[in-house]
Amino acid sequence: MTYSFAPDDLIWKALGDGRRRLIIEALATGPKQTGELVELFPDIGRTGVLKHIDILTEGEIIQVRREGRARWNILNPEPIKAVCNSWVAKHIDGVKSSAARLKQIAEQEDEK
Repeated sequence: MTYSFAPDDLIWKALGDGRRRLIIEALATGPKQTGELVELFPDIGRTGVLKHIDILTEGEIIQVRREGRARWNILNPEPIKAVCNSWVAKHIDGVKSSAARLKQIAEQEDEK
């Protein structure tokens, strides 16, 4: 049986690894060739970095553009924004409610 990830799951999976987050941070300053990203992780080498890039590409966080032998990796922050905004929106009401209740308790304590 093959499990297929929902689009949001692919993004969370991509963000779930520290090395992938470092790749995202590196690309936030501008497109990088794969070799430049490999240099950031000498402990895992090219094959390891390419596996991380593949996961980021699956989640559409990275777009790859080839120019001759060069492979350019370009950050696409939109999927990250979409899942984070969606997730925060689902949980913000609970935070607002808790903050309002805490304020109410604090104000009651001040009145005593």
